[in-house]
Amino acid sequence: MTRLGFRALKVLPAAVLCALAVGCAQTPHTAHSSEKARPVPTGSLDTLGTTSEAATTTPAPVTTTAPPQSAPAQPAFTEGDARYTVRRYLARWIGQPLQSDDTEGRYPLVCAGSTLANNPGRLTGTTAFDADRMTARTGDAGAAVTVPVTNSSAVTTVLTFTLHAAAQGYCIVDIAS
Repeated sequence: MTRLGFRALKVLPAAVLCALAVGCAQTPHTAHSSEKARPVPTGSLDTLGTTSEAATTTPAPVTTTAPPQSAPAQPAFTEGDARYTVRRYLARWIGQPLQSDDTEGRYPLVCAGSTLANNPGRLTGTTAFDADRMTARTGDAGAAVTVPVTNSSAVTTVLTFTLHAAAQGYCIVDIAS
């Protein structure tokens, strides 16, 4: 066989593997409906690059004949998700959002009807926070995140943010010192 023939034999298996295993030959019109991209809800943790399993995966279809198990009402978000929510909120507050389009109007972080929603100026005068010393603990319905926050008088206070687990991620209910 000529050198060209050997090259064709080397390239052909790679192309077949790509088409079969990866689905290179599939077009959006031939993809199964469960494989098509779903829109991400506004305010979702997915929209800002969170990597939590709970926030980025969808359950696989059940293929057994066993009776279906009841699913938890809320997804299981991690302590990292809780810290990220508070970090986003504080970064917005001091005028340094993690992403330029990350605003409360576009991606709400405050729970509707919460104590914080009714008193949004709780952090007035805040100029900095220490994300490296932020701690979180999660529970059945939410989380608590503590973080040192510095005000315009250079006084640092440790604040505790109370979070509630919602369908699209954590939302902030209240802030206490």
